[in-house]
Amino acid sequence: MHSNSNFQDLPLQFNYLGDHAIVISINTPISSESIQMVKKVVTLCTSIQKTHQWIKEIIPAYQTITLVYNIHSFYQLEQTDPLLFLKNSFQSMMKENFLTMKAAENEIIKIPVCYDETFGIDLASMATLKNITKEEIIESHTHEIYNVFCLGFMPGFAYMGTVNEKIQVARHLAPRPKVFAGSVGIAGVQTGIYPTNSPGGWQIIGRTPIKIFDPHPEKLALFKAGDQVQFYSINRGVYDQMLAS
Repeated sequence: MHSNSNFQDLPLQFNYLGDHAIVISINTPISSESIQMVKKVVTLCTSIQKTHQWIKEIIPAYQTITLVYNIHSFYQLEQTDPLLFLKNSFQSMMKENFLTMKAAENEIIKIPVCYDETFGIDLASMATLKNITKEEIIESHTHEIYNVFCLGFMPGFAYMGTVNEKIQVARHLAPRPKVFAGSVGIAGVQTGIYPTNSPGGWQIIGRTPIKIFDPHPEKLALFKAGDQVQFYSINRGVYDQMLAS
């Protein structure tokens, strides 16, 4: 395990992942604070990437940021240790306190959702389980602004949180064989949208007409880690119009 001496006051740890990547770990529990910490680290990594083209890709997750790099390009800098170079770059860029610096802000992405029960197939059972109305579930789900923690499970699937405690519900014990593309679900503290038809065990509360993933290289995923998302309710007629457009 590598030393963290330059960052002794910060919950950051740097480690190699093979010979073409470095993982920066955020040593705090998953929370809104840790997500902000990840966003701050990504902000610094992006600044370093603009200056040093040897960093090929930045991959954020819940508590880690993986930097994939080109080792041959790095050696052209006449350096020998990518991890040490990265840590020193962080140190030189930290002109203000890291813990209070402002992470790069993103525009909130607004996503329309039709919560009609033909789409929200778990709304009724969730309302019974949580002893609230379906309208309260919809109001709570659309009230929050969610952070995209990371993408996974399938191309374009964004894990978002955190869901209000009053509508948090565990995923199904057995996944459904088919969940339709655009289905909006809840699983514990997270919410997400199924980009394509697939098996799935999340509690489905609605569906969006927006295409979340497009395999064409110039489009691909609608979301990326660090984005902020808010849902808003539409009726079935508007859903059908948007889907047809």
